[in-house]
Amino acid sequence: MKNTILIPLLLLATACTSSAQTIEQPGSEQYQEFIVIDATGTAVASADRITFHITLNRFHEEAEIAFSQHKDLERFLTDLLLEKGIDDERIQANPVSISPRRYSNDQGYETRQRVSVELEDIAEFEQMQVDLIENGFDNFSGSFGSSEENSAREEAIKNAVREAQSKAGILAEAAGRNLGGVVRIEHTSTGSPVYRESADLAMSAMQGDGGMLQFQSTIPVRENVRITFRLSN
Repeated sequence: MKNTILIPLLLLATACTSSAQTIEQPGSEQYQEFIVIDATGTAVASADRITFHITLNRFHEEAEIAFSQHKDLERFLTDLLLEKGIDDERIQANPVSISPRRYSNDQGYETRQRVSVELEDIAEFEQMQVDLIENGFDNFSGSFGSSEENSAREEAIKNAVREAQSKAGILAEAAGRNLGGVVRIEHTSTGSPVYRESADLAMSAMQGDGGMLQFQSTIPVRENVRITFRLSN
């Protein structure tokens, strides 16, 4: 049989939730109390790379024409990547797919292919978008990356654990209990943020010397932990 004791205490902490449980140990008349804390730790990593996601697609009432137009896009993108000297291991491409589609009153065939390119020079991202827009591309996005991300995640995990320990100690003291050792730790990661830029925004960037990418110098990294602590009198 399990009983749950709700501690009548509310802490205004943005990244931490908690609950207290009383659990009967098998084969014993003694009850053991636990407190469960959810906490989030953050850290930052310098953004020094960006993955450029490009979707090639064409629509036409005739499948052969749609496919032919798609191959024109594919050839241009291939030549552009060769011109930029991007290594093969930094390029991932899915096969071309073609399927029947209906848009309003237009019925025909649409092609689709996704290509991802990792760029180490972030400044190259906007210019590549302009090159693509001028040659019939209109569907792309970018996600930042960092060579420091692993170390930043380790630091975020440590911060999350420290946050959980701090909150557990406050709750235990307020409830008139002593905080014991750790019984269990669960951990989940939060993915990296994605920067997206539409064709219209990329074209407007051509009108000035600056760009928002100059401000995107760091990537916030978040790690979540759920830690169960023992409580004692």
